[in-house]
Amino acid sequence: MDEYRIEDHPDLQGNGWARDAVRRAEREARVRRLKSLPRRPRRRFWGGLAIAVAALLLAWAVFETQSGSPAGQPSVDLDEPFAGTSAASWADGEAGVVAPDARQVGTHSADQVAAAYQRVREAVIAARLDRRVVRDHDLEPFFGLFAPDLRDSLRVLFDGRNDGEAALVVTRVDKGSRLAEVEPKVRGEMTAEAGPDGELVVRTDYTFAYAFVPADPDAVRGPLDVVALSRFQVRYAVRTGSPGVEGLWADASAGSLHSIACSAAKRGYLAPAFAEPSLPPGLDFDLGAPSSPADGCPD
Repeated sequence: MDEYRIEDHPDLQGNGWARDAVRRAEREARVRRLKSLPRRPRRRFWGGLAIAVAALLLAWAVFETQSGSPAGQPSVDLDEPFAGTSAASWADGEAGVVAPDARQVGTHSADQVAAAYQRVREAVIAARLDRRVVRDHDLEPFFGLFAPDLRDSLRVLFDGRNDGEAALVVTRVDKGSRLAEVEPKVRGEMTAEAGPDGELVVRTDYTFAYAFVPADPDAVRGPLDVVALSRFQVRYAVRTGSPGVEGLWADASAGSLHSIACSAAKRGYLAPAFAEPSLPPGLDFDLGAPSSPADGCPD
């Protein structure tokens, strides 16, 4: 039987950067199988949406490790799951995605900067907090925020065959895990600058803490069993030009996950550590550290 190649998908024909992205994903998958390269996150760029790819899904850390309590006596309050973690003092949900005061940037007026901040804020919220996207995996609220050319290519990325790479674009909770009703905790910032081609660029750096409901509360060892974290640094650009190009673009993304279930992460989805309680504790989570995560998940 002839081998089926993803880049032969008809939706990828004539779309060079998306086809290149898939080829890179396949090449990195072969590299991981051969285990011939160092396990260190490396950045890959794919046209308008350059993303740090699969290597970071193999390396994770745990922040503010809480040692396990005796069996049947978890040290976590499921009504206040963030208590006992550094995320407890962070803002709730959308309140944590705050734009700074808009000022003129290069040739872009303060009003243009304010409008760009608003577009980017909507994109961050859709990608990481909107439960239609995060929990229900309905991606249209996210796709609709971007320029038409990027929107069409994103649909190719999310066709189910590139979930490891797509995980760096939006957060999707594993279907076997249940998010708690409390809002995720959020901490981070965004800043505007002039891009090399004169476009208006907004850089974001946000960390999100998600609380989950355990199937067996008595098996929970501590807060880090039910709280999973993700940190993403994304470069957005507002471009003008043809109808397909004009609008918001996401140009580059790097990220790391912490206190998670490794098997779900390798499939491109988020699940809490209690889903794999045999995993050893990792490193304390440090917001001041580089985004590249420490090695923690087995191959």
